[in-house]
Amino acid sequence: MKKLVIIALVAVLAVTSGVFAYTYTTATATIGVNAVASDFATVTADNATAPTVFGGFTGTWPSTTLFTITPNADYTGDLVVRLDLVNAGQLIRTYEHCNMALKLVDSTNATADEQGIVQVLDLQNAGVLFTWANGTGTGPYKVQLTGGSYRLHTWKSLTGGSVQPQLWCEVTQR
Repeated sequence: MKKLVIIALVAVLAVTSGVFAYTYTTATATIGVNAVASDFATVTADNATAPTVFGGFTGTWPSTTLFTITPNADYTGDLVVRLDLVNAGQLIRTYEHCNMALKLVDSTNATADEQGIVQVLDLQNAGVLFTWANGTGTGPYKVQLTGGSYRLHTWKSLTGGSVQPQLWCEVTQR
């Protein structure tokens, strides 16, 4: 009886595995996709430098272009532009406060961000997002530093140097 049950289980297993293998090896699916370009946008860092400051120094950031963003002409979707302050930990040890006013503009300097506002990047809020709807404005687009202020800790005057903010720009599809 035991042999009969084992033989029956082996037979059932052989039949079902054969059906599974046959289904697996013969099933196919085709999805039509056309690739138009490898990137939906390019990001270029502009040559912006922070002023050299020493302990207790207070100042304002100069207006400058930080990044240039050029969407691919074949891309028809919307974009999200994210800016992050990547060395906030170092800056907190050096700066009492550090505020940077940022905006996303088109080539005519008109606001290209859907929210239409200047966003503030600081030591407590080390990331901002801009949203761009395709067809809005004329490219290329720029992330501009439009102002802001900073003050270093007074005791940092003994170190003889400063830490410059480092920004990361990432453009993603929305």
